[in-house]
Parts: sequence; structure tokens; C-alpha cells
Amino acid sequence: MRSIQAKLSTGLLLSLIVAFSALWLLVSVSVQFMAKEYIASRLEHDAEMLLNAINFNDGVLTLDETRVDLIYNQPFSGHYYVVESGGQSVHSRSLWDYRLNVSPVDTGQQVHLLQQGPDQQSLLTMSLGYKKHNNSLTISIAEDLGPINKNIDQFKYWFSAMAIGMLLLLVFIQALILRKSLLPLKKMHAELKLLQQGKLSKLSSEAPDELRPLINEVNHLLAVMRQRLRRSRDALSDLAHAIKKPLTVIRQVTENDAVPAATRETLLQQAGDIYQISDRILKRARLAGHSHTGALFSFTDDLPALIKTLDMMYADKALQLTTKVEGDIVLPLDREDMLELLGNLLDNACKWAAHKVMLTVSVDSEIRICIEDDGPGTDMEKINELAKRGVRLDEKVQGHGFGLAITADIVNDYHGRISFECSDELGGFKVAITLPFDAG
Repeated sequence: MRSIQAKLSTGLLLSLIVAFSALWLLVSVSVQFMAKEYIASRLEHDAEMLLNAINFNDGVLTLDETRVDLIYNQPFSGHYYVVESGGQSVHSRSLWDYRLNVSPVDTGQQVHLLQQGPDQQSLLTMSLGYKKHNNSLTISIAEDLGPINKNIDQFKYWFSAMAIGMLLLLVFIQALILRKSLLPLKKMHAELKLLQQGKLSKLSSEAPDELRPLINEVNHLLAVMRQRLRRSRDALSDLAHAIKKPLTVIRQVTENDAVPAATRETLLQQAGDIYQISDRILKRARLAGHSHTGALFSFTDDLPALIKTLDMMYADKALQLTTKVEGDIVLPLDREDMLELLGNLLDNACKWAAHKVMLTVSVDSEIRICIEDDGPGTDMEKINELAKRGVRLDEKVQGHGFGLAITADIVNDYHGRISFECSDELGGFKVAITLPFDAG
């Protein structure tokens, strides 16, 4: 979809082009009309001048040329006249031997005609009917439109140049106004990127009235998401703590000699499993922490804190936790998802490792994460079961089941792949994850 600025700019440009084209057409037609009206007015004035110079002596048509403008005596001057009455005709010397196409006109009538004159001149001819000394006569007077048309063409040229210049100026000014008006959207876009990277907790409310409701709604949704996430994790942690008290009571009761040995053993085993699950839940909550939603995961910034937490959790095992990460990699993945994914896998590896855990991360067109340990591992049959699509990864798989279901869900959410193998280098369990990577 095209940007708002492009749509508005295109619409404005088309509107201005249509408006200026209509203006140019209106001005051109108006100038042409006014020029013809001006010439017609002048021709009518010259016709009246000729009428005053006309006399009838014993019915013979005569014209006092001393009262006629000299322009009508110059050959092909562009100013011509023809006077006709009762079969008699007098024409200007400027016509030379050329004859105008004129017709008699009734008294009081006017006829305008465009015709071609001498030297291919374009003539506007006005024929007027008069009556003088009881004699009907027609005065046809013509003027070359060439000079006025040339001036009109020059006017159109300069008007077009000025109109185009004004159009470009208006487009430029409107583009500046539009760009300035859209700055709040660009600011909002930049803030959304910072929000995605976890550098902002909410959008700035300093925005135009049109954007403020949207910004307020986004900020409200962010606040609701943070509250729900915090409540969920706190509830998970509270639940794990709350389970421990009744479990302690169950253990104390089962230690009573009155309870059959088989029942006691079963209850103690189940209580131990629940204790283990509770500890796992608490560890997951500690690993995920209370980071800001929407932040991106950085191995440089976030991994050391995770490793430090694991070192504290497994301080009694004195593990050697090695990381191999290619440069400063910021993943286009949610920080909390990655903390939970890596936290689950590293916690699982640390639990079953004898001495070493190794994390390897590489990036090209994809993100490759590999976690290995030197623990007892698991047999190939169970690894093949884990690799099967659709098999539930529950907590009952010996050694490596807990947390793998959550890890697989996260990987699937990002359209990645997960595989379980035996580590060739360390000899224990190996989890390999591949995720799509978009550096843009």
C-alpha cells in the first residue's frame, strides 16, 4: 500500500494540474473573446467614420477620402473596407485588386465573418446596414487578426510559463507543508521502533488531536500487556511457593509408620516430583525476570546476565559454561521469548551436565543455536521420538523432558526448527535450533 504522503502529494498534484489547466483555458478563451470584441468595437467606430464620409450626389455613391484614415490607403495594410449601395461599390485602396466576400445587410443589422484576405491574412469582417439620404447601404470593414493573434499567442506562452512556475512553487510549498504535517507520524514510527527494541515503555502523548486517541489506545494496550504478563508470572511463582507447604505436610504424614510402605514410597515419589516441578517453575520465573515486553534480544547485553543467574543456581556443581557467539548479535525476536527459550535449555543442560555446557550461536541467513552438555544424554530411540512431528514433549522424558515443550512452542511460533541429538563433542545431549533471521 502506498504511503499517505505519496497519495496526498499525487492527489494534490492532479488537482493543481486540473485547476491550472481550467484556468489557462478560461483565460485563453477570455483573452481571445476580449480581443475580438475590442476589434469589433474599433471596426464599428471606423464604419461610422466611413458613414460620415459617404455622400449621394444625384443618387451616385461618393466617398470623401480625406476623411478616411490613411491606413486604408496603404496596400495590404490589414485594414480594408467595402461600401455597397444599389449596385454601386466603393472599396479601400488597401485592397488593391483583391475583392472581399461581402453580402448586403439590412438596415440596423450587423454580421461578423472570419475570412481569408490578401497575403493569406486572417480577417475579421463586420458588415453593417445603414440608411443615408433614403439610400440603403452596407459598409463592410475588415481588419487583419494576425498581429493581435501573435500578441495573444505570446500572452498564452508567458501565461503558461508563469502558470507552470506557480504550479511548481505551489507543489513545493505544499510538499513542505505536507512533510511538516506528517512529522508526528514519522516521530510515532521512530518511537514504535524504539518500543520494539525495548528502549521505550510507551509512546509520547505529544501528538496532533487526530493521532492522540490511537496513541492513548496503544499505550493502554501496552500497560495491560505488561500487567497481565507480570500477574501471570507472579501467579506462577506464588503457585509454586504455595504448593510447597501442603507437600511438606504430605511428606510428614507419609513418614508415619502407620502408612503402608508401598503407599509411603509412592506418595514420597509423587511429592518429590511435585517439588521438582515447583523448583523448575520458580527457576523459569527467575530466568525470564520482568523485562519489558517488545524488547529485542541481544547476546551481548542479555546473555551475560542469564549465564550469571545459572552460575548462581548451579554453584554447587562448578560447571564450565562456555559460550561461542559470533559478534554482537541482536535478534529480531522478543527478549522474553529468547530468555525463556535459552533459559529452559541451558537450565536443562546445567541440571544434567557433569562438568561442561556449551552454547554456540552463528548467524548468516538463519540463526543457529546449539546447546550441548556432557551429561548422560538419552538413547537414540527416545531422541527419535522427540524429533517426531506432533509428539508431545512432556516432563516424563528421562533427563531432558522438562521445558522442551515450551521451547518447541516458542520455536514453532517463530517458524523455526528444533532437533535433538547426541553431542559428538561433549558426549551428552544436544539441542539444535534454527530460526529465520531478517537483518533489516
